[in-house]
Amino acid sequence: MFNHYVSPARATQLVVKLIRIYPVITAVVLGVLYQLGAFTDKQNPPVSRELLLQFLYFYVGVIPLIFIAVFIFIGNSSDKESRIRANENQQFTIVDAFDLPQEKMHGFKLALITGPLPTFTGLTGDLYEYDAQAVCSLNPEHVPPVAECECGFYAYKEQRDAKFERSINPGSYLLDVDLYGIGFEYERGYRAETQVVNSLTYQPRCMRCKVFPAKTFVKSFRLGFQGPGSWEWQLRCQVCSQGVETDNKLSIAQMQSLLKVPFTKQ
Repeated sequence: MFNHYVSPARATQLVVKLIRIYPVITAVVLGVLYQLGAFTDKQNPPVSRELLLQFLYFYVGVIPLIFIAVFIFIGNSSDKESRIRANENQQFTIVDAFDLPQEKMHGFKLALITGPLPTFTGLTGDLYEYDAQAVCSLNPEHVPPVAECECGFYAYKEQRDAKFERSINPGSYLLDVDLYGIGFEYERGYRAETQVVNSLTYQPRCMRCKVFPAKTFVKSFRLGFQGPGSWEWQLRCQVCSQGVETDNKLSIAQMQSLLKVPFTKQ
């Protein structure tokens, strides 16, 4: 069903969004049950207490199982779709890479800002400037993109896909990019040889407290799980940037100048 109407990736996004509001729905349900007398000794409630408790048991026990079943179904659909593409050698919408550069490859992606001197850093750890050519870190003989490898610059076609990805990577920034040169087209995006960053979009609220307006970029050192760690730049409010040395701060205008990319507020 998902293969014909909703792709597995899109279905996953919808389910995750529903799970995020599940606590709110649960609070509302508990409030309604309380008002109807499920947790009190109210005489002659509108609905019998036994029926309300049965509904509560169903809600607590069955709804999570439904979520699990849906995720398993989506995962199986995604695996089936991948196997079909592999068997039919249809991993790419356009098989001949030389056909795609005639199209405009415009998209959206996420990046961190890291390093003592601010630099764009992909979520996979690759560093790049506002105008860059891809380099393969696995095989120096590759000129990205190569069909049998994962090298190259990636971007989503739809901004909403990148925004969803940002919701699970809160320290990242949304980039608007154009891709050039040899490229491949996927169902949801592109992989190409060169990339130009058109603009960076940042969240209006502090990345630390999530409450006050973001005003200043602050550099802090973060330990890595498998490496020595790195310097990462976060956009913080005035309160959360207090106590940070001046050398570890940059205004929004200064950061724009260093990255050579215009900024916009979401």
